Amino acid sequence: MTSSIPFRDTFWNVPFWAQVLLYVGAIAALATFAYGMWQRIRLWRAGGPEDRFDRIPDRVKLVAKHALGQVRTLSQAYPGVMHAIMFWGFLALFMGTVLATIDYDITLPLFDVKILKGPFYLGYELVLDFFGLFFVIGLGMALYRRFVARPERIDPTARFAWVLALLFLINLSGFVMEACRLAAVRPWWAPWSPVGYALGQAMLGAGMSEGVLRATHLSVWLFHAAISLAFIAVIPYSYFVHLIVTPLNIFFSKLAPRGAIRPIENIEEAESLGVSKLRLDFDACVECGRCQDACPAYMAGTALSPKRVIVKLKRHMHGEASGPIHGTLIEANELWSCTTCMACVQECPAFIDIVDTIIDLRRYLTLSEGALPSTAPQSLQNIQRAGNPWGLPPTERLAWAAGLDVPVLEEGQEVDYLYWVGCSASYDKRNQAIARAVVKILKKAGVSFAVMAEERCHGEVARRLGEEYLYQTVQQENVEAINRYRFKKVITHCPHCFNTIKNEFPQFGGTYEVQHHSVVIRELITSGRITPAKSIDQTVAFHDSCYLGRYNGVMDAPRDVARSVPGLKLIELPRNRERGLCCGGGGGHMWMEIPSKKRVNVIRVEEALAAKPDLVGTACPFCLAMVDLGRKVAGAEETLQVKDVSELVAESLE
Repeated sequence: MTSSIPFRDTFWNVPFWAQVLLYVGAIAALATFAYGMWQRIRLWRAGGPEDRFDRIPDRVKLVAKHALGQVRTLSQAYPGVMHAIMFWGFLALFMGTVLATIDYDITLPLFDVKILKGPFYLGYELVLDFFGLFFVIGLGMALYRRFVARPERIDPTARFAWVLALLFLINLSGFVMEACRLAAVRPWWAPWSPVGYALGQAMLGAGMSEGVLRATHLSVWLFHAAISLAFIAVIPYSYFVHLIVTPLNIFFSKLAPRGAIRPIENIEEAESLGVSKLRLDFDACVECGRCQDACPAYMAGTALSPKRVIVKLKRHMHGEASGPIHGTLIEANELWSCTTCMACVQECPAFIDIVDTIIDLRRYLTLSEGALPSTAPQSLQNIQRAGNPWGLPPTERLAWAAGLDVPVLEEGQEVDYLYWVGCSASYDKRNQAIARAVVKILKKAGVSFAVMAEERCHGEVARRLGEEYLYQTVQQENVEAINRYRFKKVITHCPHCFNTIKNEFPQFGGTYEVQHHSVVIRELITSGRITPAKSIDQTVAFHDSCYLGRYNGVMDAPRDVARSVPGLKLIELPRNRERGLCCGGGGGHMWMEIPSKKRVNVIRVEEALAAKPDLVGTACPFCLAMVDLGRKVAGAEETLQVKDVSELVAESLE
C-alpha cells in the first residue's frame, strides 16, 4: 500500500486463518445457494410446459431494457428512482466483487496479471464508492416509504425490515472497512474513494490510532464476510430470490400478442382444464403492489387484488398456504371481479401474466366445476343457441342496416374490406348508430366493402369467462364461414372483435389483416377521400379502450380522427393511453353483476366530469355503453354526451 502505483491489496490486515474461513464459508454458501435454486427449479418445472426459447434477441433486449435499464420501474417517480438506484448500486457492488475475485483468484495466480491497479483501479474505487452511496440512499428511501409513508399497496412487515437491514449492514460494513484501511495506511490515492476517505478522516479526527483502526478493520471484515456469505446462502429461500427470478421471468415473458390467450390444445381430450395447480411466474413477484394500484376492480371495492392473488399462489406453491386453490386460497368472487383490462400487466415490473393466470383459474371454475356467476351462464347459452349474448334472433343481425343499401358478401365476389359489425352494433339500439356512421363514411369515401350474412358472435366473452370449449366451437365455425369469401382486409369498430380476429383467430386457421375503424377513417382523411367539414364546437375527452390501447397499441388513430373534425377540441383525461382507466365492461362484466362498493364506469365518468368536457369520445361500443350508463348514474345525462369517433366524423361530413 506504500507503492506509488495504486493497487488493490485484497487481504490487507486479514490473517491467513481468516482467509481460509472465507473460502470455506464461500463454498458452503454457494452450495446452499445452488441447492435452494435447484429446489425452486423443480417447482417451476412442475408447472405446464410452454416454449419460451423463441426470439432470443428480443428476449435479451427486454432484459436489457427492463431488468438492467429499469425502464418500467422508473415509470413511477419515487418508487422508480428508489428501486433503480438500489438495483444499480447493488449491481455495481456485485460486479465490483466479481472483478476483485477474478483479479485475486484467477488472473494474478494463473497469469501473473494484476487487473486492479493504476488508473483503472482509481476509476474502480470511485465508481464503487458512488454506487455504494446511491445504494444507501435507495435503502433509506425504501425504509421511509415502507414504514413511514406506508402507501396502501405495500406491506410494512418484519420480513421486509430485515431485508433492508441486512443490505444496509453489508454496505455500511464495507464502507467502514475501507475507511479503516485508508486511515491506517494513508495512501495518496485515498481521495479516489470519497466516502471511505471522508469516513476515515472522521476516524482520525476522533483520535483512533493505527492499532485501533486495524483491530476495528479486522472485526468489521469478519462481520462483513459472515453476513455477505449468509446473504448469498439465503437468496433462494427469501425475498432476495427476485434478484434472479425477476430477470429470468422478463426473459421468458410472453412475446405473443398481449391479447392472445393460450388455447387449451385438444380440449376434448385434455385431462386438465384450466388451473387447479400452479404456474411458473409467481416467484417473480416482488410484492410492489403496482398491479393493485392500477386495478379498476380494486378501485371499485370488489374482492379482487391482483397482488394478493399472485402472492397467495406463490405462497401456496412453496407450501406456506394449505388447502385447495379454489374456494379456500382464492375465492371465486376475486376471479370474477377481473375486467381483464391488462392494467396490472402493464404496470408489473416483473412481467407477470396476471390476466392470463386469472383466466386460467376461471377456466377451472367454468369447465371443471360449472361455477359461472350471476347471469353469465344465460349469456353463454345465448351465444351457443342464437349466436349473440342477448339471445335475439340471428335473422335480425342486419336489421341495423335497413335503408342503407349495405352490400352483403357473396362467394366469388372480392371486396377490399370485410366489415365485421359485431354483436353490440348489430343488436344494441344505441350502438347501431356506430355501424351506421361507419357505413356512411365508407360509402362517402367510395370504399369497396361488404358485411357477412353468416356473421355470429366470436365468443370472446366465453374465453374470458373460462368457457374455452364454447369459444373454440364458435371460432371454428366463424373461421370456416369467413374463409369462403374473398377480401383484402377486415375492418371492425369493436376493439374486442379487433383483438379476437387479429390475435386469436390465427390459432384456428384464420389469419387476416385486421384494421380498427379509427385507423381506416384516419387513412381516408389523410388521403383526402373524405373531408370533415361541418364544425362541431365542443370539447371532447377521449377515453381509451383497454382492448384497443393497452392490448394492441392503437391510441393515436382515434385521437387523430377526433382532431380532424373542425371545431372539436381534444383534451385528455387524467388516466389515458397505456394507463387509461377501464370502463368496467371487459372480462364478461357486460353480462354479469359483481358485488362492488362503486362501479368502475361511475369512477371513470366522475374523472371525465372533473375534466369538464362537453362529451366523452370512445372507439369501442362496450366503452360507449358503460360510459353512457355511468353518466346516467352520476346524474350527468344532460351535461355530458358520449359518442364514438366515427359518429363525430359522420356528423361532420357534408
